[in-house]
Amino acid sequence: MDWQEYLGAIVAATIIITLIGFMTKKTLSFLKTTKVCIIIKVPTDVLNKGPRFGLFHIRDGKDESPDKGHQTLKEYEFKELDRRGTLGVSVRYNKKLGFQFKCYADYKGIEFGEIKDALENCGFISVGPGAGKPGRAWFIHPDYPIYETYDKHENNFFYPE
Repeated sequence: MDWQEYLGAIVAATIIITLIGFMTKKTLSFLKTTKVCIIIKVPTDVLNKGPRFGLFHIRDGKDESPDKGHQTLKEYEFKELDRRGTLGVSVRYNKKLGFQFKCYADYKGIEFGEIKDALENCGFISVGPGAGKPGRAWFIHPDYPIYETYDKHENNFFYPE
């Protein structure tokens, strides 16, 4: 084997070892996660107003947890599960940490007060325009614990029992 073949073999081996290390790290990271389906129930008269419902995955873990996850800041759209207003979304999170989230409804063609009343009539709490995207109403899901962040924002928190 001449030096060029030897060098080529070293480069190929380095690339393969790097790829194996990367895939091992990704696989181990994936094995630490699990999925949960968050469900909301919205009457059809509210759905007929046209809002799009979503869930904002803020981060895995709580702010004060030393091993909290990085901010995820990922949006998921609720999908229709039945024709009676049941919507659901699957969220992947670190099963050891749980996760913070907040729900929202994107609306247009109606006033905030109208969507606020509709969401509160559905049983959702702390409905507000919040920061961010115009035409978005944020709310807290009543079936999950409320968590207050360091900067005094209220989010829901999911942790499996």
